[in-house]
Amino acid sequence: MLTRYLVAAAPLLALLWATVFAQQPGVHPISGRRFADVMDASGAAWLDRRERETEEAPDEALDIIGIKKGSTVADIGSGSGYMTVRLSKRVGASGAVYAVDIQQRMLDLLEARLRSSRIANVRAVLGAPDDPRLMPESIELALLVDVYHEFSQPQAMLRHIHDALKPGGRLV
Repeated sequence: MLTRYLVAAAPLLALLWATVFAQQPGVHPISGRRFADVMDASGAAWLDRRERETEEAPDEALDIIGIKKGSTVADIGSGSGYMTVRLSKRVGASGAVYAVDIQQRMLDLLEARLRSSRIANVRAVLGAPDDPRLMPESIELALLVDVYHEFSQPQAMLRHIHDALKPGGRLV
């Protein structure tokens, strides 16, 4: 008798469970995957904190990646430009960096940083949650640092990043 009730209640419980997930912010409605809130511009100081040098060793990481002068790269989730500035130096004047973020305020902070540092080889790109808005086959490298967990639509975002990569391009 208990089994009969459980069998009858199972579809209702499944529907209830799906409704709960659909109403929770930060939960993908189909996969149930939780994603982080997007860090807004009020967190820019944290992104640029001095401790990142020892915590993340960004220059050593970029050494390993092997970015060449003249390359065209994208900093996906650029924020205020912590990695963008480093990428700019690596690609040099003959290269280009697309700094992609989904928040105009972050790009405003980035552009102020670029002006004050007189960096001319970076282009700010206002992306969307599902699309970095880069031209097809326009980049040799897409760099994602501390951002994937914020993607609310990771499959779509990765598909568009893939489309933006030139043949043989890399996603790191």
